Amino acid sequence: MDISVIYIEFHRVLLGFIKTKISNHQDAEDILQDVFIKVAAGIDDLSRKEKLQSWIYTIARNAITDYYRKKANKKSFTTGQDVPDIFSESGYNDTTKGLDYCVNDLVDQLPGEYRDIIIDVEMKDVKQKDLVEKYNLAYPSIRSRVQRGREKLKQIFLNCCHIQCDIRGNILNVQPKAACTGSHSEKCK
Repeated sequence: MDISVIYIEFHRVLLGFIKTKISNHQDAEDILQDVFIKVAAGIDDLSRKEKLQSWIYTIARNAITDYYRKKANKKSFTTGQDVPDIFSESGYNDTTKGLDYCVNDLVDQLPGEYRDIIIDVEMKDVKQKDLVEKYNLAYPSIRSRVQRGREKLKQIFLNCCHIQCDIRGNILNVQPKAACTGSHSEKCK
């Protein structure tokens, strides 16, 4: 198999796939280049042409995972004198202060079939597979309830609070709506 033919066939769709996972265009291009380098290096080992597409996408997924691992490792640093104290009380405004009270109150508003599972998964950090026996449900049912519970909780939040987010989805500000009269509404201000 000729690498130039593979490049022409997969370049555009593979770049689109990578861009759905990586927001920075330059990083996506770098990952695409790495993928094709690995494809060129291993193309002779591929036994069947039918497996080419899945093999290339596996390489791309692994490259994306490696990208995020490297990025996470770069974020860890030690504080020293050369790092400004941007998180001091005067320089850092915690716009989500009190939001934990809201979350607890709003989770309590979920129907029981979702509430307990959401508490276990999201607040107690229990793995979904570990809840199969506790709730006497199949694993796909647990996953489904977690997804539905998250969506219901999101709707409860949106019905009760104005949530302002930045372009990355980070919460900038939370204000209870006038119609919100729950005990959490005063704590979220």
